[in-house]
Amino acid sequence: MLPPAFSKTDLHLLYVFCVVVEARGFSAAQIVLNVSASTISRQISDLETRLGMRLCQRGRKGFRLTDKGEIVYAASFKLFAALDKFGETVDGTRGKLVGRLSVAAIDNWVFNSEAPVTKALAEFTRIAPDVAIELHSIAPDDIEMAVQDGQATLGVGVFHKHKPGLIYETIGIERIGLYCGWGNALFDAQSEADITALLPEANFCKRAYLNEDIVAPVSRGLRSNATAHQIEGIAMLVLTGSYIGYLPESFADIWVKDSRMRSVGDGMFDLNSEIKLVYRRGEEPNLVTKTFMDLLRTSATGLHDGPAESQTSAENDPSEL
Repeated sequence: MLPPAFSKTDLHLLYVFCVVVEARGFSAAQIVLNVSASTISRQISDLETRLGMRLCQRGRKGFRLTDKGEIVYAASFKLFAALDKFGETVDGTRGKLVGRLSVAAIDNWVFNSEAPVTKALAEFTRIAPDVAIELHSIAPDDIEMAVQDGQATLGVGVFHKHKPGLIYETIGIERIGLYCGWGNALFDAQSEADITALLPEANFCKRAYLNEDIVAPVSRGLRSNATAHQIEGIAMLVLTGSYIGYLPESFADIWVKDSRMRSVGDGMFDLNSEIKLVYRRGEEPNLVTKTFMDLLRTSATGLHDGPAESQTSAENDPSEL
């Protein structure tokens, strides 16, 4: 049961609680809050007294949320997100670009000199210097979860399994290639006949966030005993010389130039991969978000005509799930 008057002090105590949860304990939270562990402990105890429930276990066995603590943290996260949105909406009504921009983008995109996110951010920081920017560089599945949960306002990445409640808009095309590392039998293969003969014996490393049989037909039937959840993991496996795998050309280029990696068949199996902007359905973007979305669309290359909205899970092609 909430206290009769939910005061500014209560909000502060909830903020302290959220920081402790996200820092996974009192020790790390001290740095963020700039107070002693004893002060944090007292504040958490005060919050538990105010709410009339035990929120977490702390002691020699470490920090752990109780079941009720999990619920309070989730509710607190939504509360602070709503307060942020309120402030951004009010400021947006006045036409002022202030508040927070949270974007989750595919990992290792910094190697792509043509990446629209970098171009859009450069212009955004020029016209909106007062906006706090929060960037997440994570795998596609995590991007979608971050947008669904409200941890990120926008996501940018490669998505082949569209989730209900999200809108997907194609903003560009990225070229990806099939690569092998030095020491792989395919590394010195020149003729199409040699490549055709050696390919069935290759060991293919899969991208965990994609259905390779659908998006990369050449992988069908190939042996595979390795999976990576990020592009960097695919690169590591390819560089061993034991695997072949798909990588963005812009990312693989550094090793190609160093003769540690090469395209299988000199681009014979290259593919185009759609880069998509993802955001929540039915939620009107505030001025900050809308401004960045417009800059992103302007900066993107290989644009399609208008947004491509997601389908519900029942409408998706079962082969993509």
